[in-house]
Order: sequence, then structure tokens, then C-alpha cells
Amino acid sequence: MNQVKNILCYGDSNTWGIDYTTGGRVPFPERWPNVLQQELGSSYHVIEEGMNGRTTVYDDPLDDCPEAKNGKKSLIPCLRSHFPLDMVILMLGTNDLKLQFFVDVDSIADHIGELVTMTREELQVRQGSVPPVMIVAPMPLGPTIESSSFCSAFGGKKALAPSIELASVLGKKAKDLSCAFIDAGKIAQPNTVDAVHFTKKGHHTFALAVAKEVRDLL
Repeated sequence: MNQVKNILCYGDSNTWGIDYTTGGRVPFPERWPNVLQQELGSSYHVIEEGMNGRTTVYDDPLDDCPEAKNGKKSLIPCLRSHFPLDMVILMLGTNDLKLQFFVDVDSIADHIGELVTMTREELQVRQGSVPPVMIVAPMPLGPTIESSSFCSAFGGKKALAPSIELASVLGKKAKDLSCAFIDAGKIAQPNTVDAVHFTKKGHHTFALAVAKEVRDLL
């Protein structure tokens, strides 16, 4: 009997599944990690680990628990909670472009690289093996960001250009680190209401693209 393969999806609100029409959460079966689960079937176990506002390595001074949003501080506890893992998917970077951080794209890519290294080192110790890591470039902000409820958070169009540039920099980082790579912006576009999050169709389309890559890797 084949062992079930465990896949960790570590991300922000697009992995958590914000419903831009209600401000609540997209129903469980419609969020991309769970669409991925449905597509891959029972030989896989997809672990949904998203948090609204999660950054790569930064505490959020605007949050009532700043450390909670720090992707670096949360990563090791998460890995220890869910190992053994056969694959880790990292999709972060958008929140680093908020005004309280506004980090340049090269720094974001370097921070993603830190998370990759931490993941590999931790899992080598915990499970004696290093699984494939996939870096996902998040969708760039949409052109309607100035009319979005997130306008002030991203400084209007200030973050638009770097959000577009981020994919090419993360693609290079993935290549340098021998990671798999997907550019979510080539698969789906953010909704036109908040200009940040997947539509229902986007969750589905993105999940199918990830499923193809997962099958190729595992």
C-alpha cells in the first residue's frame, strides 16, 4: 500500500481564502488548497496553512499580536506540527509591499530564500529527508487597487509596479535554490473589487496548475 503524500501549503490570505464579497472566508471546498486536495485524490494529504496578512519575516506593528503575522517565526512550529512532509509550497510576499514594510523585491526574494533554507534544514533534522519546495510568486495587485479597501494599506498604486516585478525575481531565486516555481499571475488575476485576492474561478484554476506540478514532482 502506497504511503499518503503530505503537502504543506504555507501562505497568506490567498491561502486562507478571504471572500472579497463578504469579508469572510471562502467555503472550504472552494479554497485552492482544498481544490488541490480534490484534484490529487486520496493518495495525497494537502495541509492548508494560510494566515491573513502573513509576511515573509516581519512582525506587523499594526496588528494586536505583531509576531503572529511573521512567516519566519511561524514556520518552524508549523513544520514540526505537520512533518513528515513530502512537499512544501510557499506563497508569500504580497504583504511585504504594504506601507508599513514596503520592502524591495530583491529583499522579498532573499527572505523567501531564508524560508526555503529553514524548511530544508528543519525537515532534514526532523524526518531525515529534504522534500521538494515550490516557490509561488503571488498574483500582482490588480489595476483597481486605488478603489479597493486595501488602497491605503498598499499606498494606492505605489505597490503595483513592484508586485508585478516580484514574479521574475522569485523565479530567479527558485532557480538558484533548485526549487519548483509557479507564477500565479500567469494563471489567475485578482478580483476587481479588492484587487488582491483570488476569485472563486481563480482558486480553482490555480489549484489545477499546482496539481500538475505536484504530480510531476512527486
